[in-house]
Amino acid sequence: MTKKIPFFPLGLVAFPGEILNLHIFETRYKQLVKDCLDNNLSFGIIPVNEKRLAVIGTEMQITEVVHVYPDGKMDIRCKGLNTFRLIAFQEKIEDKLYPGGEVEVLEEEKDTQLKLQVELFKLVSTLYTSMNMPIDMPTPHDDFLIYDIAHKLGLNTDQEIELLQIRSEKARLTYVLDHLHKLIPVVTQMEELRHKVQMNGHFKDVLPPDFEI
Repeated sequence: MTKKIPFFPLGLVAFPGEILNLHIFETRYKQLVKDCLDNNLSFGIIPVNEKRLAVIGTEMQITEVVHVYPDGKMDIRCKGLNTFRLIAFQEKIEDKLYPGGEVEVLEEEKDTQLKLQVELFKLVSTLYTSMNMPIDMPTPHDDFLIYDIAHKLGLNTDQEIELLQIRSEKARLTYVLDHLHKLIPVVTQMEELRHKVQMNGHFKDVLPPDFEI
């Protein structure tokens, strides 16, 4: 299915189901928000990475205007609906200040596997334990999507864009598992180095090792 929507290019990746808080201060995007609210429209967040516009994005719905400032700036809350592939981009649409264009709404394959979820949650727990950081993990269930914890996996922007392009949940889980298997040893090594650096100069109880000549 194709449709035309306003665009809000940003230097971040939004995922379906994600609740995103945005501070709106540019005149063109204040106009975009007003038009969306007045006409019950959605808008598209398209990631911009290293000044390059991605070919994929996420359709968003404004769920709440949290605060309006005297100068017209706004704090809004919105929710990711689905992903889309960019077909046509216009810097300004019709008589508006903001960009927009045509997109193809993409279907999701919710072919999740509980076994892969279990492995994922173990690896994420291992990652955060190695960094001495707490994390609350969900329990495996049929409705879980990797999007729910995508920002907590140590993915860079390019990797998050790649994840957004994968249509199958099973393939997304496999992609993230491969990423974590590569990331965890690096993080563990860096944490060990950090600990050694922090201990440098401290008085330590040192036991000489046993050895024979």
